[in-house]
Amino acid sequence: MITLTTCPLKQTYFVSDIKGDPDSRKHLQNLGFVKNARVAVMNRDKNNGVILIHNSRVALDNTILDNIALSKELIGHGNLAKLSSMKPGQTAMVLSVAVNHPKDPADAALKRRLLDMGMTRGTRIFVRKVAPLGDPMELHVRGYELTLRKNEAEKVEVSALEND
Repeated sequence: MITLTTCPLKQTYFVSDIKGDPDSRKHLQNLGFVKNARVAVMNRDKNNGVILIHNSRVALDNTILDNIALSKELIGHGNLAKLSSMKPGQTAMVLSVAVNHPKDPADAALKRRLLDMGMTRGTRIFVRKVAPLGDPMELHVRGYELTLRKNEAEKVEVSALEND
């Protein structure tokens, strides 16, 4: 098991488990340390470490960092799929946005638009609703609701996550 005290510096990991007493776990959750959250250790000495989580830097004691277990791979990495194939109630993590012809101005514009809407690598997506014929689908992304057409969602490659 790899923890925040034993992992290499400046590499992205995903939180897989948080150990410790309930108050410490609750405090870490309030700081953003939840299952599947992306973290990176920016600096560490023998007593504490500086962690990058949700674009914020947090300094924590090594005894606390030792309670945070990490996974180098995405949870459910074997469950690769297109966003358009996800069902309501499922959670996924974006792996990439892949268009058919990147040199084509229309495909390049679609990719840019999807990225601008928050479909960047590592982003968690919750599928709220899908219309009866499968088009469009309502998603919860980065704290807001987003509606995508099926042909747009087809361009987003995701990894299905275990629901918390």
